[in-house]
Amino acid sequence: MKKIISLFLFVVVSSTVLQADEKPVVLYIGDSHSFGKLGIVLESYLSGHARKVIMESSCGSTPNTWLGKSGNEKTVCGFWKKEGAEEFRSKEFKNPRLSDELARYRPDLTIVQLGTNVAAGARPLNAGAGIKEIMNSIKSEGSVCVWIGPPDANSKIVTKEKLKTTNDLLIKLSRENDCLYIDSLSLTQFPANNTEGIHFPPSLSKEWGIKITNILPQIVGMLKE
Repeated sequence: MKKIISLFLFVVVSSTVLQADEKPVVLYIGDSHSFGKLGIVLESYLSGHARKVIMESSCGSTPNTWLGKSGNEKTVCGFWKKEGAEEFRSKEFKNPRLSDELARYRPDLTIVQLGTNVAAGARPLNAGAGIKEIMNSIKSEGSVCVWIGPPDANSKIVTKEKLKTTNDLLIKLSRENDCLYIDSLSLTQFPANNTEGIHFPPSLSKEWGIKITNILPQIVGMLKE
């Protein structure tokens, strides 16, 4: 039986000081999981607890996609952005750089949902430098960092072995770089009868999202009622 939840909590020092009655600004970036039902569930939750929420998801994205290592990277299979009442989805879109979004929105809390496409790579450990750079960019802007790790999969590309390697890497770097980590492998189990292998059906993606909403207020005080 899977462990219900595995959290790695760290002391986060932020230069952002909120008034007791002031809700945070939240920036959220993710991959294709957040393009689907997961992102919808988390956006709905965060909107009820934040002054402003900026949701951005890019299918196929890795940390380097958001760092813009070779200019603004194009999304592989779609981009979604929701900022308040404004929302759009596009199959072709130049991915924004995280550094630009941090400077633009000055979020109190930055949530990163990435890892599946790291595990899809031939050598997941090669993503370490990009992961560390994202975590340090968030910290340097005075924002609290939360990283949502990759969920379970049943794929020849995103294998169990590479998922574990990716998850272990994210745990290690989160510990070293003051980022709160949510271990999604402990929250999810990919259905054996689903041949897609990577993306959960909407009902299970929603279930994953609800589990995360139960965790977030426990680890991020500014999201409490």
